[in-house]
Amino acid sequence: MGLADLVYCEWMKLKRSKIILIGVLGSFIVPFLVTVNDVRICISNPEAILSLGWIYEDTIMFLMLLYGLLVMAVVAVFLISREYTEKTLKTIFVVPIGRRQFIMGKFIILFILILLFMVLSWLDIVVISMIFNIFMHVSQINLLSAVYIFIQMIKGGILLFATLTPFVYLTIRAKGILIPFIAIATVSLLNVVLSGSPIAGFYPWTAAYLLLTGRLAQSGCPLFLGLFILLSLWVFGIWASIIRLQKEDIA
Repeated sequence: MGLADLVYCEWMKLKRSKIILIGVLGSFIVPFLVTVNDVRICISNPEAILSLGWIYEDTIMFLMLLYGLLVMAVVAVFLISREYTEKTLKTIFVVPIGRRQFIMGKFIILFILILLFMVLSWLDIVVISMIFNIFMHVSQINLLSAVYIFIQMIKGGILLFATLTPFVYLTIRAKGILIPFIAIATVSLLNVVLSGSPIAGFYPWTAAYLLLTGRLAQSGCPLFLGLFILLSLWVFGIWASIIRLQKEDIA
């Protein structure tokens, strides 16, 4: 079985689960709540001007630092943990599938789901802005702004994927969901605590957001160092997952 066939099978398995629905619904929540809050600010402060860029900036902050990280980390844990909870690993490896090929298929599916999550969030930002523009003025609603935000959301998805690979390793290591969920909650809490601190650029999960928004250097972390930290985290997550699964006693 080739890698493409493995990815296709993983996708078909996901279609029968509720995780896709959770991801889709989750992608709509943040843009909607952010827009409602921005509208509230504009109503209370008549000098404030609601814009597509403003909605995007607030949305991407919550997606990268908190909500998107939580949702997609849970998805990453689900992709691996269900093979242990359903005891399907032994059955899967009856088919001629290498363990490295198997875990790479999981990573590819996770990457696709993250990009889907970000694209749907982008679509929600644009659609909600257009709807609110019917009732009140929303500036910057044009094709150029929409394309720019789309590109930024894709970049954000790539950076988010890089920060999620260690959770895959942790799930393989723990063979369950409790420890990974504790780690996800801890990382998310630290994101909130460190987001405005001088060391935010050195913490990978906040560094991803700062890099995306062009604020990494302002945080005191050199650009090359921030990139190195994120690249190291990404490589470690994938490499450690492969090594750990190869050592796993499936029988």
